[in-house]
Amino acid sequence: MATIVKHKATGARFVVIGANLAKWKTARAHVLLGDLFPVENEGADRVLVVCGADGVIQFGDADAFVVVEVDGRAPGELLA
Repeated sequence: MATIVKHKATGARFVVIGANLAKWKTARAHVLLGDLFPVENEGADRVLVVCGADGVIQFGDADAFVVVEVDGRAPGELLA
């Protein structure tokens, strides 16, 4: 059961090994108000773990890929 994805920018095809959603948050003291009103940043990163024909494992932003086939069938066939 393999999922094949294509990298949008290069057209290279990869096998999906796994996926990850990483949420993060940072905080630092405000210059004038200290810890009373900290400056906060937060976000989430969606990452795919893929490998090419050479078997080298790579990590990439999930938005940079599109699913081409699942178990030898196009996604449209599976959803029809």
